[in-house]
Amino acid sequence: MPKLIRVSLSATQRAELNRRARQSSVAPRLRDRLEMVRLSDLGLTIPQIAAHLGLHQQTVRKYLKAFLADGFAALPDRPIPGRPPTITTQHLAALGELLDHAATIGQTWTVPHLIAWLEREHRVTISARQLHRLLRRHRFRWKRTKPDLGHKRPDPTLQRQATADLEGFQSSRERQMLS
Repeated sequence: MPKLIRVSLSATQRAELNRRARQSSVAPRLRDRLEMVRLSDLGLTIPQIAAHLGLHQQTVRKYLKAFLADGFAALPDRPIPGRPPTITTQHLAALGELLDHAATIGQTWTVPHLIAWLEREHRVTISARQLHRLLRRHRFRWKRTKPDLGHKRPDPTLQRQATADLEGFQSSRERQMLS
């Protein structure tokens, strides 16, 4: 049977918990973790907390142990490791505007053209594969549209004219054959 983990908050810790939970800029996962601590302080067990929040018991146990060891500092998400993204949201917005404008005038862009545009206009270097992935993830449309055969649709007046001419030719041919 797992060890019973129970959080008992002091009055100052409880006030700090309430202050942090009421902030409008609190991330949803941090809010859930603060709620885990609050519910444990109220006397709920780990299975009850997990059921109430719709989380796995192991998750609740992990964050309660972390809180007991390091306090409030253990609850927020850690920074994402690695290099920051090459393309920012501003670059994506500029790409969106470019592609929207191009669509209104019937212009099409390919990924290599978009790469060259980003490098020229924003000094951003990105591979074709990565740009293609980003465009698909954000549901941009940049490829050529399917060809429209509107220019090949028959004009009704021209079609009537051609039908009348054909009937005229057929009747004149029949007359020639009879004579």
